[in-house]
Amino acid sequence: MGFFHTPKAKRYNVNPRYWDPEKEEREARNRRSRAEAGVNEDGEYKPYIPKGEFKRGLSTGKWSVSAQRRKSRTRLLLLLVILGLLLYLMLR
Repeated sequence: MGFFHTPKAKRYNVNPRYWDPEKEEREARNRRSRAEAGVNEDGEYKPYIPKGEFKRGLSTGKWSVSAQRRKSRTRLLLLLVILGLLLYLMLR
């Protein structure tokens, strides 16, 4: 016996009364599917970009400004050609 009293750690040992492994598995599947769909716990949509995809997209030009400008110019040119063709056919 020592000079100072040091209490021992108390243990918390409670066994669950009922445990449903199927329910836990179902809830885990639901959480995974919601995460894959980009829906958080509140039911709001949360966009999801897989890890490394953003950096890969920037390096390949998927989200680069020049690629977006090129697509915009192409759409504008196509629209002008269609409008010009319609105007030509109407005035003919």
